[in-house]
Amino acid sequence: MTETRIPCEIIAINEGKTWNNIVVEQNASKKRLFFGKTKKDMEINVGDTAYLVVDVMQSEFSEAPLRVSLYNKDGTKVDWTIVQPSQFNILRSCACSGGCSGTNGTCSL
Repeated sequence: MTETRIPCEIIAINEGKTWNNIVVEQNASKKRLFFGKTKKDMEINVGDTAYLVVDVMQSEFSEAPLRVSLYNKDGTKVDWTIVQPSQFNILRSCACSGGCSGTNGTCSL
Protein backbone atom coordinates (compact mmCIF):
# COMPACT_ATOMS: atom_id res chain seq x y z
CA MET A 1 0.00 0.00 0.00
CA THR A 2 1.45 3.35 -1.04
CA GLU A 3 0.77 6.29 1.21
CA THR A 4 -0.28 9.62 -0.19
CA ARG A 5 1.68 12.58 1.15
CA ILE A 6 -0.09 15.91 1.30
CA PRO A 7 2.32 18.86 1.23
CA CYS A 8 1.86 21.51 3.89
CA GLU A 9 3.73 24.37 5.53
CA ILE A 10 4.38 25.05 9.20
CA ILE A 11 2.68 28.40 9.83
CA ALA A 12 2.84 28.68 13.64
CA ILE A 13 4.67 27.14 16.58
CA ASN A 14 3.57 28.00 20.10
CA GLU A 15 5.87 26.83 22.86
CA GLY A 16 4.25 25.23 25.88
CA LYS A 17 5.79 24.00 29.11
CA THR A 18 5.99 20.37 28.03
CA TRP A 19 4.97 20.35 24.35
CA ASN A 20 4.97 22.65 21.36
CA ASN A 21 1.74 23.34 19.49
CA ILE A 22 2.04 23.44 15.70
CA VAL A 23 -0.36 24.78 13.09
CA VAL A 24 0.09 23.67 9.48
CA GLU A 25 -1.60 24.81 6.29
CA GLN A 26 -2.19 22.45 3.38
CA ASN A 27 -0.65 23.87 0.22
CA ALA A 28 -3.53 23.00 -2.14
CA SER A 29 -6.66 23.56 -0.04
CA LYS A 30 -5.28 26.17 2.41
CA LYS A 31 -7.03 24.27 5.23
CA ARG A 32 -5.27 24.39 8.58
CA LEU A 33 -4.70 21.69 11.16
CA PHE A 34 -3.55 21.96 14.77
CA PHE A 35 -1.15 19.50 16.38
CA GLY A 36 -0.91 19.88 20.16
CA LYS A 37 1.76 17.47 21.41
CA THR A 38 4.97 18.02 19.50
CA LYS A 39 8.18 17.22 21.34
CA LYS A 40 10.17 20.33 22.21
CA ASP A 41 13.42 18.85 20.87
CA MET A 42 12.09 18.52 17.29
CA GLU A 43 13.99 20.56 14.70
CA ILE A 44 11.04 22.26 13.04
CA ASN A 45 10.49 25.95 12.29
CA VAL A 46 7.83 28.27 10.92
CA GLY A 47 8.03 28.22 7.13
CA ASP A 48 9.34 24.66 6.95
CA THR A 49 7.84 22.30 4.39
CA ALA A 50 6.21 19.22 5.87
CA TYR A 51 3.63 16.67 4.79
CA LEU A 52 0.52 14.93 6.08
CA VAL A 53 -0.49 11.28 5.81
CA VAL A 54 -4.14 10.36 6.40
CA ASP A 55 -5.46 6.99 7.57
CA VAL A 56 -9.14 6.08 7.93
CA MET A 57 -9.87 4.72 11.40
CA GLN A 58 -12.26 1.82 11.88
CA SER A 59 -15.62 3.02 13.13
CA GLU A 60 -19.22 1.93 13.52
CA PHE A 61 -20.34 5.38 12.39
CA SER A 62 -21.09 6.31 8.78
CA GLU A 63 -18.41 9.02 8.83
CA ALA A 64 -15.25 7.26 10.02
CA PRO A 65 -12.71 9.54 11.73
CA LEU A 66 -9.37 10.22 10.07
CA ARG A 67 -5.99 9.96 11.76
CA VAL A 68 -3.78 12.67 10.28
CA SER A 69 -0.04 12.33 10.92
CA LEU A 70 2.41 15.19 10.46
CA TYR A 71 5.92 14.44 9.15
CA ASN A 72 8.82 16.83 8.74
CA LYS A 73 10.67 17.20 5.44
CA ASP A 74 13.08 14.39 6.46
CA GLY A 75 10.23 11.91 7.00
CA THR A 76 10.30 11.94 10.81
CA LYS A 77 6.86 11.68 12.42
CA VAL A 78 6.21 14.87 14.37
CA ASP A 79 2.68 14.38 15.76
CA TRP A 80 -0.80 13.14 14.89
CA THR A 81 -4.39 14.22 15.39
CA ILE A 82 -7.87 12.83 14.77
CA VAL A 83 -10.40 14.74 12.65
CA GLN A 84 -13.75 14.09 10.99
CA PRO A 85 -13.70 13.86 7.17
CA SER A 86 -15.88 16.96 6.98
CA GLN A 87 -13.04 18.93 8.65
CA PHE A 88 -10.46 17.58 6.23
CA ASN A 89 -11.15 18.11 2.55
CA ILE A 90 -10.87 14.45 1.55
CA LEU A 91 -12.69 14.97 -1.75
CA ARG A 92 -10.20 17.53 -2.89
CA SER A 93 -7.00 15.98 -1.64
CA CYS A 94 -7.81 12.25 -1.95
CA ALA A 95 -5.55 11.94 1.03
CA CYS A 96 -6.16 8.59 2.66
CA SER A 97 -3.31 6.15 2.55
CA GLY A 98 -5.61 3.39 1.27
CA GLY A 99 -6.39 5.39 -1.86
CA CYS A 100 -9.73 6.70 -3.06
CA SER A 101 -12.39 4.73 -4.83
CA GLY A 102 -15.10 5.78 -7.23
CA THR A 103 -15.85 9.37 -8.09
CA ASN A 104 -16.98 10.50 -4.67
CA GLY A 105 -13.51 10.41 -3.09
CA THR A 106 -14.34 7.91 -0.35
CA CYS A 107 -11.38 6.13 1.14
CA SER A 108 -10.83 2.48 0.53
CA LEU A 109 -8.98 0.45 3.14
